[in-house]
Amino acid sequence: MLRSHFIPQFILRAFCEGDKIQYMDLASKNVESRNPRSVFSEDGYYPEQLEHELCDKIERDFAPVHKKIIASTGKLTLSAAEMFLLKKFLLISVLRYRANEKEDENIIELFSETELEAIRGDFFENINKILKCQSKEEITDFYNYEHSLTNLNLTAYAKDILGSYLIFVSSKDCEKEILIPDKGNAWFMGCLALEKAFLLQEKAIKNRSEYALQTLFMTTPHDYTVFPLSKNIAVLCMSPFYKLLADNPKFTIAKDSIRDILGFGNGYMLKPARVSFDRNKKPIDYGFDIKPLCARDITFLNKLLHQNAECHIAFANREKIGVEL
Repeated sequence: MLRSHFIPQFILRAFCEGDKIQYMDLASKNVESRNPRSVFSEDGYYPEQLEHELCDKIERDFAPVHKKIIASTGKLTLSAAEMFLLKKFLLISVLRYRANEKEDENIIELFSETELEAIRGDFFENINKILKCQSKEEITDFYNYEHSLTNLNLTAYAKDILGSYLIFVSSKDCEKEILIPDKGNAWFMGCLALEKAFLLQEKAIKNRSEYALQTLFMTTPHDYTVFPLSKNIAVLCMSPFYKLLADNPKFTIAKDSIRDILGFGNGYMLKPARVSFDRNKKPIDYGFDIKPLCARDITFLNKLLHQNAECHIAFANREKIGVEL
């Protein structure tokens, strides 16, 4: 029986100090200095074939992109092919951890197995469906709930990750480090989590804005999902609503600050990548500014990651994460 990692080892090595990672059991509060091969893993977590598919169809291809990202300082340029690999990897990362379902059993009893399958899909099949996708167009088919291969969970996650825009943040300037939870990510829903849709609908109707209408189609309750990529770099999948906010300074939300809405950062954080297009208006590459965060912002994101973990978190240096453990 193979030992499966639900967070790839090349990611875990980026959280090591020396060749060790600090691994914390949240129930016992016990912290051990471990080899990254022995953490965030379980014997037989995936069928053997799926374990090989994860390696062959995403991890091997994405590893050089990951290396490029975490080595970047200040600015980062990703080709369209690299951007596809990154987003595919992030979507697989969300799907590959089997979270404990915290659903009301009384509600579950109202649905048949067929109905539950239509809502959640099969854990292994959902991963396989995305692994098989070789292009952005294939994955975006899952945006449509009427697509024969999708289910409610898969459609929501596809919109969350593929329908988002990306920002990269860094802790390198503030002497803090980022932790990583067993889920590999954490999502945030703030004061505009549900109100976003009403604001977009109002703008689409009042201003006859096609962009607002398209954004409304892609908007989910999550404001963003944060994925730690190393102890100093994370990527955030931002709701397209905030791209509209960044692109159009006339579209304001009351008098709230960005920090009040998102829990961290400022307006500069919302700026999307600069995209270069070919003559057929297809993206060639994406230019990112890696946004430096202050210690306060890193502490906020670490608290979010800690709260979203189920059983374990890991980090390089306990003194640098700013979270009371």
